[in-house]
Amino acid sequence: MAPSFLDMEAAPEKAEKEVPPRMPPCLRVFVIVLFNFTTSIMLVNSVKCLYDLCGFKFPLFIASMHMVFSWMATAMFGASPDGEGQVLLPMAERIRKVLPFTILQAASIACSNLALTYLYPSYHEMVQSLTPLFTLTVSVLLEGKRYNCWAYWAMIPVCGGGAICSFNEVNFSLIGSMLSISAVVFRALKTMLQGRLLCEQKVDSITLCYYMSPFNLAILGTASALTEGWRPWRMLLTAESSFAEHSYLLMSLTVSSILACAFNILSYLTIKHLSPVGANVMGNAKTPAIIFFSMLIFGNAVAPLQVLGLIVTFCGIFLHAQKGRVVNK
Repeated sequence: MAPSFLDMEAAPEKAEKEVPPRMPPCLRVFVIVLFNFTTSIMLVNSVKCLYDLCGFKFPLFIASMHMVFSWMATAMFGASPDGEGQVLLPMAERIRKVLPFTILQAASIACSNLALTYLYPSYHEMVQSLTPLFTLTVSVLLEGKRYNCWAYWAMIPVCGGGAICSFNEVNFSLIGSMLSISAVVFRALKTMLQGRLLCEQKVDSITLCYYMSPFNLAILGTASALTEGWRPWRMLLTAESSFAEHSYLLMSLTVSSILACAFNILSYLTIKHLSPVGANVMGNAKTPAIIFFSMLIFGNAVAPLQVLGLIVTFCGIFLHAQKGRVVNK
């Protein structure tokens, strides 16, 4: 039987009420963290591959290319003033709210990429596992937050494990270690300021990446031009190597840039859903995988005591995740 006029009128109304099922919050956080781990592991090793396998040791230029891809991707797919009522911040407000932690992020990226020219990804990630300690310290000293005693006690094994890893590193480099620690400090400061914008002012992660990418590109690009000069461009644009080697370099740089774009967006999402300290604590779970792939790809040695140091560090991370809490004033 043909539908009546009343049925035809009711159909659109019924369709409007049908809302697609949303992913449960716990599952959503799990998926975000999982993809964040995956892109982080692949990104660190992709940068090291550019250094060692391609001979392209230009950390600031590589970081600049990462920002180019991040800016292009977020401009095309995410940050549109017409998308879902999203109103973009005016430039003056972006400079006031976004530029401060963009400078910190650029410093963290530069130090991290420079550290990888001296260190293997395995040891670099062991140092990066100290990030929760510095993030907690920054939040206490600069934001005035207070945590329960479990959060502070958990930092003892986190620091102790990091110290054990450092003392037993076969390929130790003082310059690389200082750069890696500097990356941790800058990241902790950046995460605190970034968390305010994400959690308090409800800026979505893709739009934030869109805001930050051009500032980062200007900072890192200028630093690359001053310190690395035309060397990376000559290596990319001239055929100094065979066609296969040149193609592998271009492909590796492109893949690394795509991974950096994905990692940036997923990192902002992780901070938004887990808070700055929680995101850094959970982020340390990727360290064993990065160490494993570093050993597999680059063949660097990891001492047995360093494995013990990692276990001690993860005991502290687990304790913080289970017992550590912010104390309301």
